[in-house]
Amino acid sequence: MSTGATDPADARELTAWADYTHTGLRTLTRLFRNETGLSFTRWRAQVRIHAAIPMLSAGATVESVARRVGYQKTSAFIAAFRRVTGRTPGAYR
Repeated sequence: MSTGATDPADARELTAWADYTHTGLRTLTRLFRNETGLSFTRWRAQVRIHAAIPMLSAGATVESVARRVGYQKTSAFIAAFRRVTGRTPGAYR
């Protein structure tokens, strides 16, 4: 089984990870924030965007990168990319 860090397109929510690790959701939420300094949602967005950067640098289209890192809508990927980097993926390329 892959982890969200090795497969940024992994769409499992924190409740699924809690089940997988046999941990309570509240406990996992607290541990995640204590260990990373981020909520699970923010962490996942950062992992996805950081995985996208080399793909964009290699010339992949914004649409294909969005799908490869787990976004179903390109517009959601663009918005997340801008939140994390301060620029759009197109401007980054």
